[in-house]
Amino acid sequence: MKKLLNIIVLAAFSTFASCDLDKTPDASLPQDEAFDNIETIKFLEKGAYSRLRSSYTPASMIVPDLQADYMHAVIGFSNTFGEVYKWTFTHSDYEVGDTWDYLYAGIGQYNYIIDGIEQRLGFTPTEAEAATLDRIRGNMYLMRAMSYSLLAERFCADYNAATAKNEYSGVPLVVTYSPEDKPSRATLFDVYDRILKDIATAKTLLAGVAGKANSTALNVDCATALEAHVLLQMDNYPEALKVANSLIGSPAYALVGSADELRQMWTSDKSSEIIFVFYASSTELPAQFGINMFSDYFNGQKPYSFITSDYIPTQDCVDAFDAADWRRSAYFIDADYEQTAPDGRDYIAYFSAYGGGTFCGYPSTTVFSKYLNNPNLQTSTSWNYRNAWKPFRLAEIYLIAAEAAVRSGGDAATPLNTLREHRGLPALATVTLDDIKAERYRELMMEGMRLTDLKRWDDGMTRGKEQTGYLINDDDGKIYKGNSWITPLAEHIEIEAGDYRFVWPIPANEIFANQNLANQQNPGWER
Repeated sequence: MKKLLNIIVLAAFSTFASCDLDKTPDASLPQDEAFDNIETIKFLEKGAYSRLRSSYTPASMIVPDLQADYMHAVIGFSNTFGEVYKWTFTHSDYEVGDTWDYLYAGIGQYNYIIDGIEQRLGFTPTEAEAATLDRIRGNMYLMRAMSYSLLAERFCADYNAATAKNEYSGVPLVVTYSPEDKPSRATLFDVYDRILKDIATAKTLLAGVAGKANSTALNVDCATALEAHVLLQMDNYPEALKVANSLIGSPAYALVGSADELRQMWTSDKSSEIIFVFYASSTELPAQFGINMFSDYFNGQKPYSFITSDYIPTQDCVDAFDAADWRRSAYFIDADYEQTAPDGRDYIAYFSAYGGGTFCGYPSTTVFSKYLNNPNLQTSTSWNYRNAWKPFRLAEIYLIAAEAAVRSGGDAATPLNTLREHRGLPALATVTLDDIKAERYRELMMEGMRLTDLKRWDDGMTRGKEQTGYLINDDDGKIYKGNSWITPLAEHIEIEAGDYRFVWPIPANEIFANQNLANQQNPGWER
């Protein structure tokens, strides 16, 4: 922990590198001057946003869903994220370590800013400056709550009121800037209690910061969205329903009204459904969240695409989307070897596992294209597979309301059917928990929630049947019927409910740096 927190302030101060800070020869800001005026605090806030964005990475958001039941690895895949996909990962794998490190680095930075404003302010703010300081503090409390929520979902068992106060069931709680501290794990009860308290503080401080669709700045609606999400995780269904309904009733947001609008949400990262999206531009690029599931060999420079993928959807996944479902065309592309796609391009799935030719999927391969490429983020005419991450969407709020209602005896049909109707699907006469599980599976595909959902529902994981077809040599047209697209590694894996690997291990490097955690590893991961 000390190692991480020592890095935090350096990262925050790096925001000032291009500014006129000639008081110090290395263009960094001394800690005792950081809170002497409002402008330096605003710069610290920008650094905090950057740190929060860096916490939402392919490792923390895409990998958990690859671990679950959406995808199969193709023959000859690069093994990127492969150990987690195969459920053979350890406490030394980088996906585990990076997720932990980035989240705690952010928490340290948010604590530093909170402490600085509340304890070390070096000037008397004007009324306008005081309002700005309240907004910044509100953002920091909300960022901290978002970070602890993700840590709890990745590194802790599902919340259960009967066991939440068990010793070492949570993650280390750091709520002040204390770089010398090496805390033990808190209870999961204390972690979620802190999350809810931080959300409540954020809602108070951000009460005057109204939300709007496509906001790149945190606001009171973001705090409400997180609150609904957390209450569902805690099985507090009546409160989750009440909070979710307060957002559903907001005139600031609306579900999309067409398949094209849904596709645009994922292409341009803009929609009436988006409550919060991270800022991105061609000079501040987001991660390549989908590149391991869709990458064009020609990067969009040809009228056809040779698609290289490490992972393609399971056939069970593809079959879960009805032909009328708008998400079928928004989330997938059918790479048909002989047919041109509706958008006028020829998409061909290319598999490089065999020598002596260019081997492609035949007759058709369905690939995942939700995070294809935002053209506004390209730095040239070539695709760069960049899309901004969207932590809070209205669709999730409808799903929270539906599940909370069905579990508490309320009206689950209205929120679920409203969402279905805005995805091109007919209303259901009755709504069951299984219906809601299926809708979450479809709507939130590859958004980092599937593994948590399976753990929360105490469901096992079955990867399902693979897409079937043949390989064709594009050079001579010869079809090879005996060859599969899918690697046999973890192809038909089945994981029982409650398996210890649903909970990620505390990273080995963190235990090495903080020996107070040495005997507090998650069950099953002790080495």
